[in-house]
Amino acid sequence: MMNKIPMFSATDVHTYTLTFAGVLDDDFLTSFCPEGTVATAVDQHTTLTNLCTDQSGIIGVIRRLHNLGCTLISLSTKQGPSARLEADSRPTGVISND
Repeated sequence: MMNKIPMFSATDVHTYTLTFAGVLDDDFLTSFCPEGTVATAVDQHTTLTNLCTDQSGIIGVIRRLHNLGCTLISLSTKQGPSARLEADSRPTGVISND
């Protein structure tokens, strides 16, 4: 018996959390991230949360980070209505240094 694997489309919107080595300048969020993305920088590592986009969008963000010399540490995703509701309730373009 084969296990059924859920099929997702490349155009499905997901909410991503991306952590990388490096610190962004103030313009990165507004220029390259979807509205509502939040950046938190701690000890030369940055985490982008509430990154709501499809597969091509997340690949674009990762490519921009790569071009800036940043090293990807982790990438996680959520899908479904709860991910979208969470995304809609967050502030836009917040950068914090904890």
